[in-house]
Amino acid sequence: MKRHLSKFLDKDFDIIIIGGGITGACLAHDASLSGLRVALLEKMDFGMSTSAASSKLLHGGIRYLQKFQFGKVRESARERCIFQVIAPHLTHYIPFMVPTVKGSFMKGIFAMKAGMFLYEIVCSGLNAMISDPGKKVPRGKFYSREGVVSLVPLLAGIKGLNGGHTLFESHMYNSERMTLAFIKTAVSNGATAANYAKAVRFVKDGGRVSGVVVRDHFSGDELEVHGKMVINAAGPFIPQVNRAMENIHLKKETTGYSKGVHIVTRQICDEFALAISSTKKTEGIATRGGRHFFMIPWRGKSLIGTTNVPYEGNLDDLSVTKKDITDFLADINDLLPEMRLTEQDVCHAFTGLYPLITEEIKTDTYQGTGTYQVVDHAENGGVEGMVSVLGAKYTTGRIVAEKAMDLVVKKLGIDGMKCQTATAPLLEGRIDMALADFVQAKKKQYCSILSEKSIEYLVTVHGSEIDTVVACLQEGSGLMDVLSAERETLIGEIHYAVDKEMACTLVDMIFARTGLGTIGHPGNDVVRAVAHIMAEKLGWGEDRIRTEIQSVEMQYQYLQ
Repeated sequence: MKRHLSKFLDKDFDIIIIGGGITGACLAHDASLSGLRVALLEKMDFGMSTSAASSKLLHGGIRYLQKFQFGKVRESARERCIFQVIAPHLTHYIPFMVPTVKGSFMKGIFAMKAGMFLYEIVCSGLNAMISDPGKKVPRGKFYSREGVVSLVPLLAGIKGLNGGHTLFESHMYNSERMTLAFIKTAVSNGATAANYAKAVRFVKDGGRVSGVVVRDHFSGDELEVHGKMVINAAGPFIPQVNRAMENIHLKKETTGYSKGVHIVTRQICDEFALAISSTKKTEGIATRGGRHFFMIPWRGKSLIGTTNVPYEGNLDDLSVTKKDITDFLADINDLLPEMRLTEQDVCHAFTGLYPLITEEIKTDTYQGTGTYQVVDHAENGGVEGMVSVLGAKYTTGRIVAEKAMDLVVKKLGIDGMKCQTATAPLLEGRIDMALADFVQAKKKQYCSILSEKSIEYLVTVHGSEIDTVVACLQEGSGLMDVLSAERETLIGEIHYAVDKEMACTLVDMIFARTGLGTIGHPGNDVVRAVAHIMAEKLGWGEDRIRTEIQSVEMQYQYLQ
């Protein structure tokens, strides 16, 4: 996968997609799998904005029970199962321990057991979609107070604790690589993709959109990309992009944005994720009294999210502040004082924007929606050749793309095209046996050149492409060595990400391709080593190296 903007010239694409987050990635995958000519444009790096700013969960949809949205519950649960089929390597199940307390009906034992029973009914039969026994969704169980405390001593301090129920959710090792996996698959099927390629204005042919003008982030050069249909899948930036042309707007315009901050801390609980009811309100009919904070074991740390703070600034200037951290820590410690989290316990923090569609934006209430929009601007504004697709959750990115493509192929006059993305594995997910058996087979295959730990890691990150990656690692001496004793990334992966995965900047490499920096600063020596490898491959001078290192350091400025 190479970045050459010249590939966009002198081509008439069927579809031009603006936005390389999970929605745009799934659209490109769907369209290219169906044989359409696809162009994908992302103004920064793939999957590094809203799609990266999540709890890394593929939710089973239980949150929609409180609004009695049973269709959305099953939709999310089905999509969670599909991820196990198409990308089994990047996900694993985590048991959430959800405590019950006496004296509160909605947080009590009866309500919990009834809710879990109803959830199982709504989700019944979905495990049959998954052939690998190890990837089927495990069944949770109820524990007494004594059982909960023995498993998670931290919960002993909850007033009125009288039990708890486990709920298994699917968690991603690296959500950025999941997004990239969709894009790599699209490219392998003929799509043309580029990061750092910003759509700055539309190309018009009368009253029809016939393409976009793209600006290269690095050179500043502009070029026209032409296509039969343009799909705006820029997430929170959709309204901003649409304002470049009159009469293009969503059916339900966003009225504001919520800033959601996640923090990565020292590990709090290594076996169970915790869903703790907070004093923050949530919208719904049958709620448990407050929005939940998630505390999830992740790569030897704990991932905790998320805040809900109205954001009114420039969307491109979004960042984590020291106040975000101190306020969030105060909320967490109020709920579980035994944790005694301090700023020194925070290894990393990241934030994203969530569009809101509400008349009144409340500072103390979670108003996120699971509702997505697919808008045909010919019907909603009279502008042909343009569709906007606003996703809502990472988990439903694939089904949103499927619904959008149903509309697009109809507008293109194509008959008989059936979506294949629910069953066709991604490029890295083409594993024709149980994942556990695949790991064992690769350990046997590569035991003479790699440690078992490195082999397990390479399967987790690269899936069935491990053979291609190992071949690259064998091209030079030292490429199979780890960069740091505290991280699993191999030196050769830096070369591979530049050569095969369109890594253009040090931030791309440290955070998106390898995840070296997403669980905390990997160390100055590691950052400099990666910078010099990339400099040698991409021709950077000393000034560029310093600039790239400064960009990485800015990702941690909230810690200062």
